[in-house]
Amino acid sequence: MELEIINAKMNPLSDEDIRDIVEIECHPLVRKWLVEYTIKGFEEELREYKDFFSKLRGNDRVEVLVAKMNNRVVGFLALWCVDNCDEQAMSIGISVHPDYWGKNIASTLVRESIKLAKNRGVKKLIIETLEENGAMRRVAEKLGFKLETVRRGIIFKDGVCHNEVAYTLRI
Repeated sequence: MELEIINAKMNPLSDEDIRDIVEIECHPLVRKWLVEYTIKGFEEELREYKDFFSKLRGNDRVEVLVAKMNNRVVGFLALWCVDNCDEQAMSIGISVHPDYWGKNIASTLVRESIKLAKNRGVKKLIIETLEENGAMRRVAEKLGFKLETVRRGIIFKDGVCHNEVAYTLRI
């Protein structure tokens, strides 16, 4: 099982690939860690993702990397431009299917995103996650990101206030 990383702008995704992405995003174990999401039906979410990917090539504010194993999407990463910054910065959002947790997929996606960001001339990458998301924090630290701040009680999720941590990497 060899991991393949695909740039979704250069290699448009199939409908099945997009369906796999939505299945990952809708998985309850993944939703547990998503800071922002709305509860929608699968088909509505799928329509929105298809629309997003149909316009991806012309969108300069985002890059998307997709991880595939055996021709199936097992994870993906989006690099989003950050507004109101005095230097060019991008924020990383990442999801991996729980069946593939612990297999270095997140680390591989982040490593590839660092290369992509450097090629774009980005100066800083940001990872924001819930403070209790130890797995994402370990990935960030392992790849050289530094803890920049802890935002106390900023995330209201599932009826509880959570802390958010922000890691940065200067590149």
